[in-house]
Amino acid sequence: MKKFDGMMLACDMDGTLLDSDRQISHVNLQALRYFTTEGGLFSLATGRAYAAVTDYIGLLPINAPYSLLNGSLVLDKQNRMLHCAGMPEQTPELIEQVLFTFPKIGCEIFLPDRILICRISAETEQHMRVLHLAYDCVSVTDLPDPADWCQINFTGKASEVSLVRMFLKQFKDLFHAVCTMPTFCEVTRWGISKGTAMMQIASDCNVSRNKIYAVGDSDNDLSMLKEAAISFVPENASPDMFRHTVVRIRDNDHDAVAHVVEYLERYHNA
Repeated sequence: MKKFDGMMLACDMDGTLLDSDRQISHVNLQALRYFTTEGGLFSLATGRAYAAVTDYIGLLPINAPYSLLNGSLVLDKQNRMLHCAGMPEQTPELIEQVLFTFPKIGCEIFLPDRILICRISAETEQHMRVLHLAYDCVSVTDLPDPADWCQINFTGKASEVSLVRMFLKQFKDLFHAVCTMPTFCEVTRWGISKGTAMMQIASDCNVSRNKIYAVGDSDNDLSMLKEAAISFVPENASPDMFRHTVVRIRDNDHDAVAHVVEYLERYHNA
């Protein structure tokens, strides 16, 4: 029997697996290869779109399905789509209301294979440029069927995005909103999160609940941290993240994910 047989690790990217230069350290890569060689299942759990992870996928020993766009899109280990959550039919009306109420807010719409922009803010422009993402501009009246969407991202200055998040609370029975950074408000359909995707992947892979582990640093990671048997949070996370029952690990610039593997080998297999 191998050391990590039956275990699954769901791992956030930005602020966790990636360092401050958006790179994966050699130490983290070696640790993940060791984890999977010794029987563990490694699954990404990121808010990024597929186009924003392609530079990393070939480097990582992904041997289980993984989730993108905060759990709304699940791909298998060959990068084929398994599930797209879709958005409620009222979503175009929601976008229209937000853009009318907040004239400086940008709006990004993520489908499994493309990105649509209804309004470009400075933050959206930077997001697309930094991650080298291609997109199409479209008016709200020309949007396709939201049943095929994965996520909306409203962007703007932190003070404006905070107001958008408050505005969205009136739609809490339809939509779930998280803020991975002050300038983003990421919206999926209600009931969809990294946590729901992680648990579905674990079920599909026959991983028992007491062998599910999660690591992440941000608001959109809380749903999976709460579901995991053991949750890990890097030192660079906000203080609020440590109010939950988690294991504190090294920061993302000092091989945080390798620290998780070290912990699992030393303590959980003792």
